[in-house]
Amino acid sequence: MKKLCSILAVSAMVVLSGCGGGSPLSLTQANVDKIHEGMTSTEVKALLGSPNDSKTEPIPIVGGTKTTLVYANKNDRVVIILKNDTVQTKEAHFGM
Repeated sequence: MKKLCSILAVSAMVVLSGCGGGSPLSLTQANVDKIHEGMTSTEVKALLGSPNDSKTEPIPIVGGTKTTLVYANKNDRVVIILKNDTVQTKEAHFGM
């Protein structure tokens, strides 16, 4: 029984560590390289997970929305800018 509880505790920690955005497992140069103009936020999140921070704001005069997705961990930071839910730009800094 004690072994089962230990296994369940470790499993729960693994699952919970994968929750949230920018997990170290998904925030890699290889995954960022797969992101290209025209992708949707859903496609970006499928590659990188949920962002650590996101902000959506209206685009003045032109209309539509601008969304900024920020992924970060201890040494890495990736910023994805979407216009009307399609990727416009990406910026990545690894090993900061």
